[in-house]
Formats: sequence, C-alpha cells, structure tokens
Amino acid sequence: MQISDLSRSIMKILEDKKAYDIVEFNLTECLTKISDACIIASGTSSRHLQSVADHVYRYLKCEHLKPRMEGKAESGWVIVESHGCELHLFKPELRTYYALEELLQA
Repeated sequence: MQISDLSRSIMKILEDKKAYDIVEFNLTECLTKISDACIIASGTSSRHLQSVADHVYRYLKCEHLKPRMEGKAESGWVIVESHGCELHLFKPELRTYYALEELLQA
C-alpha cells in the first residue's frame, strides 16, 4: 500500500469517527526521516481517543500492516504507527502544550 493511500484511509477513519483539527504532514523530504507521513488529530475525551485509536489499529491490522500503538488514552496522547505513517491523537490541552505541529513545520 502506498503511503498516500494509507494516509487517506486513516484520515477517512478519523473523519468518520469525529476526530477534529486533523492535519497531515508529508515527511518524505525531511533530513531526519522517522516516518513518511505524520497525521495529528484531536479527540473530545479519553474514551473518544481510545475509540478512534482502536478503529485505526483494527483497520491497519486487517490490512496486514502490523500496527503498533503506544500511550494510553487516559494520558491524553495515543500514537498508532504502521508502514511509515504515524498518527498522533491528542486531547486538545496536550496538543497545545506539546505543539507538535510547530516542530514539524520548522
């Protein structure tokens, strides 16, 4: 599966599950490349974050892409990674605090 196809599929799940403030970064040109794409989104509560993360994880697993999930929804930050694509799901206050978008835009 191409990274752009994977990103589009993940973003569709995020939209369907009512995640918001969804942004995508193409990291293929970065010098210190960890991933090819990074998607950042917010959820309304710990339960919402976990539900969204679980849906993305199950989709990736069904596609045989060997996903990994790190973090706990209760902490306010969950990461799902697979095949060169990272998804960072935040509670709004932690997203503001860590300002990951600012780091990726620099």
